[in-house]
Amino acid sequence: MPEKRVQTMLIAVNAGNSHVALGGYEEDEQVFAASIATDPKQTGDFYAVALQQIFALHGVNTNQIHGAIISSVVPTMTPVLEGALKLLGVQHVLAVSSGLKTGLNIRSEQPRQIGSDRVACAVAARAKGKLPCVVVSFGTATTFTVLDQSGALIGSAITAGVRLSLAALHEQAAQLPEVAIDAVDNGVLARNTVDAIGVGVVVGAAVMVDGMIERFAEALGERPNVVVTGGAAPLVTPHLRTPHAYDESLVLDGLHLIWKKNRAER
Repeated sequence: MPEKRVQTMLIAVNAGNSHVALGGYEEDEQVFAASIATDPKQTGDFYAVALQQIFALHGVNTNQIHGAIISSVVPTMTPVLEGALKLLGVQHVLAVSSGLKTGLNIRSEQPRQIGSDRVACAVAARAKGKLPCVVVSFGTATTFTVLDQSGALIGSAITAGVRLSLAALHEQAAQLPEVAIDAVDNGVLARNTVDAIGVGVVVGAAVMVDGMIERFAEALGERPNVVVTGGAAPLVTPHLRTPHAYDESLVLDGLHLIWKKNRAER
């Protein structure tokens, strides 16, 4: 009986301001996805334990992992996560930086200031979809990343995200309560303060996206393909009038593609 081949796995890690998302890839298939809280005060040992528990939960032996790639919008998290992975025996760890090949033409006055998560999203969106394209990512910030017909990153916009807007209202407006929003499904004519905040923040975010896409379409001279991602996307997408595709794994898929490009060229 032939011996069963042990699959090798890549771990893609994206450290955001509130959560660290990670996915395991065998060949070109994502076989699991998970997330843990972002806490810059924690050590590599702490994250090594957390990662090991997640791997065990998904039936992954660390001996299967041949490499990892990290993007982070929290600079201090990169060495912590890199150290955690190496404690678990992962020897080949790449961090997305200006030194890595992405294949992405970034037409920006300050290309190094484009977040590594947005670079990864752009790489995946270009590979998966039709161009031109706008990636809308609903995280702590809501970001827009614009790709032209050639796949070049030609423009960006950044504003406060849904949950950040909620927190700011509570902190800066003394009479407004702290609100936790799961969904807005009672229409836009809110009849109480909590619902009014939900409509203003969530539906307002959708209207803002609709308007921004119209402006991008004018600047591009054609209607762009729109890809939506990020943790707060499920709150906002039901209220979008703009045709769009939701891609939960966009950033992790982009990291997987960047890994493949850099390992293939070494």
